[in-house]
Order: sequence, then C-alpha cells, then structure tokens
Amino acid sequence: MAIHILGIRHHGVGSAKNVVESLHTLRPDLILVEGPPEAESILSWVAHREMTPPVAVLAYNVDSPKQAVFYPFARFSPEWQAMSYGALNEVPVRMMDLPLSHQFAMEQAAKVATQEQPAKSPTENEEEDAEPELPALPIRHDPLSYLSQLAGYTDRELWWEHHFEQKYLSGESAGHFEGIMMAIEALREPGHDDTKKPNQDRDDLREAYMRRIIRQAIKEDYQIIVVICGAWHAPALRDTTSTEKADEKRLKGLPKAKVNCSWIPWTNSRLSWNSGYGAGIESPGWYEHLWDFPEDQGIRWLTRVAKLFRMKKMDVSTAHVIEAFRLAEALAGIRNLSRPGLLELNEATQAVICGGDQVLLKLVDEELIVAHNIGKVPRDLPKLPLQTDFEFLQKKLRLETSEHRKEYELDLRKELDLNRSKFLHRLELLGINWGIKYYAGGKGTFKEMWALRWEPEMMIRIIDKGIWGNTVEEACSKFVLDKSGRSASITEVAELIQQAIPAELFSAIEQLLRRINELATVSSDIMELMSALSPLVDVSRYGNVRKTDLSAVNQLVEGLLTRICIGLPNACYGLDDNSANRMFDNMKKADEAVRLLENELLQQSWYQTLSVLLDKPYVNPLITGCTCRLLFDAKNLSEEETARQFGLALSVGNEPAHSAGWLEGFLKGSGMILLYDHVLWSILHKWIAELESTQFVELLPILRRTFSRFEPAERHQLGAKAKRGMEAPETLLVGKEDAYADFNTERAEKALPVVKLLLGLPV
Repeated sequence: MAIHILGIRHHGVGSAKNVVESLHTLRPDLILVEGPPEAESILSWVAHREMTPPVAVLAYNVDSPKQAVFYPFARFSPEWQAMSYGALNEVPVRMMDLPLSHQFAMEQAAKVATQEQPAKSPTENEEEDAEPELPALPIRHDPLSYLSQLAGYTDRELWWEHHFEQKYLSGESAGHFEGIMMAIEALREPGHDDTKKPNQDRDDLREAYMRRIIRQAIKEDYQIIVVICGAWHAPALRDTTSTEKADEKRLKGLPKAKVNCSWIPWTNSRLSWNSGYGAGIESPGWYEHLWDFPEDQGIRWLTRVAKLFRMKKMDVSTAHVIEAFRLAEALAGIRNLSRPGLLELNEATQAVICGGDQVLLKLVDEELIVAHNIGKVPRDLPKLPLQTDFEFLQKKLRLETSEHRKEYELDLRKELDLNRSKFLHRLELLGINWGIKYYAGGKGTFKEMWALRWEPEMMIRIIDKGIWGNTVEEACSKFVLDKSGRSASITEVAELIQQAIPAELFSAIEQLLRRINELATVSSDIMELMSALSPLVDVSRYGNVRKTDLSAVNQLVEGLLTRICIGLPNACYGLDDNSANRMFDNMKKADEAVRLLENELLQQSWYQTLSVLLDKPYVNPLITGCTCRLLFDAKNLSEEETARQFGLALSVGNEPAHSAGWLEGFLKGSGMILLYDHVLWSILHKWIAELESTQFVELLPILRRTFSRFEPAERHQLGAKAKRGMEAPETLLVGKEDAYADFNTERAEKALPVVKLLLGLPV
C-alpha cells in the first residue's frame, strides 16, 4: 500500500502537467482530491461530452440558498485533470475537504453568536482607567513570501510561477512534488512563525478531516492512493496514525446543514475570484495558451497578438513579431529565466508592437490574457424547476448568456421583443439583474433598450428564488405579492405596480391594487400619498403598446389625488425647513404627475388646492414660493398677479430669511423666468440692493444654494444681466404695451407669408 501526496497550486499549469504525468506513472486505484464531499454526487458529469470548462461546482445551503460557494475549474486546473483521469479510466475519485454541511452551519452559528452578543458598556471606573488600545502585531498571511524574498523576488506569485509552473520537465514529476513537500515542511516547522494565521482553526479542522478520509481509504484496502491537495496542506497529511485520536476529538459534534451541489458555466474573468479553492488567477487566457502549447517560447503568443491587432485594423508586420520576440528573450536572459514569461512578452509587446502605448496593451489583456470565454454544462443536468424554466425561456427568446455586454433594442410591437421585455422585467422584479434597462432617446414609447451581461453568481439568485414557484412568472408573482403584503408603504407598493405592469403579472396587479387601496384608505401621510402618485401615473405610459386595461389604476389615481387635495393645505401648516424641503419635492413630483394625466377635472381640482395654499397663513415660505411658481407655469396665475406676489414676498416688511426662503421655492430648479421677466428681475435686484451687509452675509448661503442649481448657461446669462446693473425704472416698471412701443408691426406682418410657406400653411 502506497500513499502519494501531490501538493499543487490550484489552477496551476505546471501543477496540472505534473499531476497528469504522476497519474499515468503511478496508475492509482483511488484518487483523493481536495474539495467538498457533497460534490461527489455530480462528479460523473465531468466526462460528459457537453461539459466544457471553465465550469464551477455551485454548492449552496438548501435552507438558505444565499449561503453559497463556488469551486471553479479550468482545463488547466490540476483537480479537473485528476477528475477527468478518474472518469476516463474508471478510477474512483473522492473529495476529501471538510464537508460544506459543517462549514455552512459553523458560519451561521458564528453569525448568530455575533448578533446576540450584547454590546459591553464600560463602568465609570473602566472609563476613567481606560487606556488606548495598542495596534495588533502584524500577521504573516503568506509564509511562502519567505522563500520568494530569499530568491530575490518581491512578488511570491511570480516566484512560484517561474520555479514551479513554467519549469515543467517531463519525467521529473516525482522530484517536483518532493521539492514542494520539503519547502512547505520547512515553513510549517513549529516556532518558525509565532503568529497565528487568521483561518488557522478552520485549516486545522480541514486537515483533520482530510486525514480521516485517508484513513478510511487505507482501511478499505486500496493499494495505490494519490492525494491531490493545496501545497500548504501536503505535509500535514503525511502522518495519519498518531493524529487519529486528536482528529476525531476535533471533529466530534460539528453542526450540520443541508447542502446541494450543481455544475454551472463559469467565465475566465471569474477565475480571478478568491472563492472556493481560493487561488485566483489574473491571466487564464495565458494559462490556456501554456496548456495547449507547452513548447511555445513566445513566438506563437506574439503571433496571436499581431493577429489581434490586425483584426482591429492596426498595421503590424512580421518584423514587429520577430523584434518583440528577440526583446522578450533578452529580458528573460537578463532576469535569469529559462524562457520568456507573460511579463517579458507584455513588455516586449508594449515596446515594439504598441510603440510604448500602454493603452493598446489593455486590448491584449482583455482579448488574450483574460480571454472572455464562458463554459458549458450538459443540458440534462439535474436542476431546480425554476432553473429549467429560466434556461428554456432564455433559449426560446434567443438571449445569449455572455460575459460581454450585449445590447438589445426591443420593439414592443413585435411579439418576440415584447416577450423578451416581459421576461427581463420579471427577472428584474426577482432581483436577477441580468439585463439593465436604459433610456432609448427618441425611440418612442414602443422602444426599450436593454444591456445584458451574464455573471455566474446570478445562478445563486435564481436558486434562491426557487422557493416562490417553478416558473419565472409564478415565482415573480408570488414574490411580489409577498413583498407587498409585508410592506406598509404606499410608495413601495405603487412602485411594485409600476414594475408589474411591463412584466404583465396581471393576476398579481389586481391584488396589488387592492393592497394599495387598503393602505391609502387608512393613511393620513400626505407626503407618502404624493410619492405614490407619480409611479402610478407612469403606469399609464404602457397602456397603448402593451394593451393593458388601466381602468382600475386610473380609478386609484383619482382617489389618491382627491385625498391629496383635501389634506394638502393642512399638511403644509407649520412645517420646519427640513419637512418643507421634503414637501417641496413631493409637490413638484405630484404636479408633474397631474400634468401627465391630461385630465381636465383632476387638474382643475389640483390647482384649486394650490390656490388655497397660496394665501394660507403660517405656511413655510419655501412652500408658498413653490406654489406660486407652479400656478404661474400652469397659467393659472397671471403675470400681473405673479409680480404682485413676488413683490409682496420681497417687500421690506418681511424678514430677510422669509423672503429668501420664498425666493428659493419660486426659483428652485429654473431661473429662466428672471431672464425674460424684467418686472420680477427689477424687484429681485432692488430687494438685494437694499439688504444690509450683515443681512446679505446671513442670506448668502441660501441665495448661493438657490442659484447654484440653475443650468450653467442660465447662471452665465443671469451673471451678465446682473453685471449690467439696475436699468432705468421707466424701461422696466412699465406696462406690456409701453414695453413694446418700439415694435414695428408693419415690417413684422410682411414676414408672415414667408413663415407660413415654410410651415406649409395656407398663405
């Protein structure tokens, strides 16, 4: 009986090549791989013809799917090569890491303990005698840095790459793994590093369980056992005899959770994550190249770089490739390397092919070094019903799962695009943001623009939402109704209705409308009613294209607006500045919603309420100014009456702070009225000019805040107008007829026939 422990780096090309060589040389009858034992149930799929790395094992807590972890594999991962060897040669493969059922349960227990721990409040004596805490001693997170520093490297990853991954020698795998074992044994000697690693307790448990699995294999009388594990754990797995009692004691009584596993497609860019095996890599495309072309000294790689630039319409000659290769070889020689690595090839590419431009090198990084590949898993792999429905709809609607951003312009008049829109809106409601909707300028209400970018972790969200139903539509409806049932906010339920309309969740919409009616009936919060009005009015925009019956929504809007009109005057009574600012924002949104409705009776009711509010005493001046501006913009207040209100608000009889607040409410958001209405400008100019210096300094922050929110062009024109100073009163404070006394009517009428011709009107 022989046990061979192979210490590897996860996703290491050299490690993978040495593992493959060792397996073919040793011909084991059992392979033990570092990984979650729960994944053994899905290892049979490794040899499936449709399984194409990069892929990952997704392991999740059945009772809390958000608690999940990924174990990614590429073609050049040593574990993947070991599992593939076992599947092709009918050699049993077992995973031997600490079960995730224990790890998940321990994480949850630790989280609960942290939440339940009461905050300690020091006594008076403790507060008096308390001394500032000294900073903790630095902890060595990376023992391998000792060896890399001794070799003259500042980057231990680069040191490992050069000495263990790039220097693969055929027939020397035994010496390779023995050298790694000796190095790690030296680093793990007692007393070498007195500080404790942050995850030491967890690593002790993992290694104890690994030794238990090895003991079980020995008892089952396997003759040649190959153990593939992270290099750091290798020395700890040699002694399985004297550690048995301590291991069993350590592993006794561990809590458990229920765990499920599945295969999911992975992407090259996600191989850089420190998840699962915790060995992220930044250059998976380069590693794939080394795996496919182990003898390449750099010529083939530089040829691929040249081909990429030529595809991008850049002039790259054969001479560029030759000179870049010579430079890379020279750099490798200077650095005492046996062959150029990625660093040398990148530096040569930047200097020769890119002409020193580092920006062009980013193209090589994106397309070749990372290489945006996405793996595939078998279609008949066991999945949750919601996963199956999601994948069926995704294929039916021809939406590609790619890690590249892909844009779709949807025409809602077409059946395929309308179904795509419904599907994406439903996913958005479920919190699965595969697609992001953005503004489609000038496209009309029948157009939608979506940008799709697939991320593997979205599969966790799909699994997490599997408890709500077996199809996307069912899960979305039940999820939305549950969310609305637990919400006491009218605004939140109104936003759910706004999202449910384009998702066409008709059965849910009826219940959402009943829910918001219930909340609105008992609510006395006018601000919340106004906040809910805007999303409900926006719902009507989908009526023409989606052919949705909006009669119930329109009735709800009428009821809300009636309640708002009745309660608004009293709600604005005696507000402080913070509440007045909130009320101002809600009034602006409500006014926009009323305008959008285009319902004359509702608009009349709204503006009558504002007219009452305009003359109501003890209302914050910010609200009064806002009311005056809204009435003026809606042409419910004449220019003369607006000027009168403006003059009253800025008269000397008012407190300067009152006048400044009214002015802020009137001008907030737009100052164009001051550019074209000389009467209002002159009143404002006179009021500011007559302020005492102390009052001006006191009001300056309010004035600056008011004018800073105008568009830059407006501020520039107002500044130019202010710079000209106060014009003669007789040219400003005159009636409309006098202001246009110099207008030549006869000359203007001569231009009218030409204007009519240009507009296509009868002359």
